[in-house]
Amino acid sequence: MKRQFIYVCTLLLGLLGSANAFSQTEKGDWLVGGNFTLNTTRNTTISLTPNAGYFFARNFAMGGNVRLSYDKSGDLELTTLGIGPFVRYYFGKNNLRPFGLVEYNFTSIKAKNGESSTTSNGGEFFIGPGLAAFVNEHVAIETIAGYINSKYSGESANGGFSLRIGFQIYLSPRKIVDTYRSNGK
Repeated sequence: MKRQFIYVCTLLLGLLGSANAFSQTEKGDWLVGGNFTLNTTRNTTISLTPNAGYFFARNFAMGGNVRLSYDKSGDLELTTLGIGPFVRYYFGKNNLRPFGLVEYNFTSIKAKNGESSTTSNGGEFFIGPGLAAFVNEHVAIETIAGYINSKYSGESANGGFSLRIGFQIYLSPRKIVDTYRSNGK
């Protein structure tokens, strides 16, 4: 098992080291992806957050995301739906590209405990650094660590550490047009 882990790490480092630096974060480019979240603010929560964004300036993207989450602790079941904007700023032009992320989600949580259920509305604010590891010209695996603060109606705010793992696909309309033109069409 240890030997397999070393092989996989060597392969990933080789892919990252052999890839060329690309300009995936230029004005007019798009990003589409999502992340998986492990959150320790209250209970352990597992969620999926797909997103899409547009680079309105070099290295600076704005977009939106949807958060879907389910948590069960004993008889208590929590189902969460959130939607909101985000802003990202990328640094450098390397295959390992750090970025900062700020997002806010308008969130609704349905809590079901046995036969009774309640719904709470509120919001979640997240801020933190991330690292996008480009495996090729269009795809990056990313890790984001930061602080999340949640506030719901009738409850006091609480916050904590959040770790996210995900991927992004970077789309460049100008590269598609250039490729189309270079093929003589």
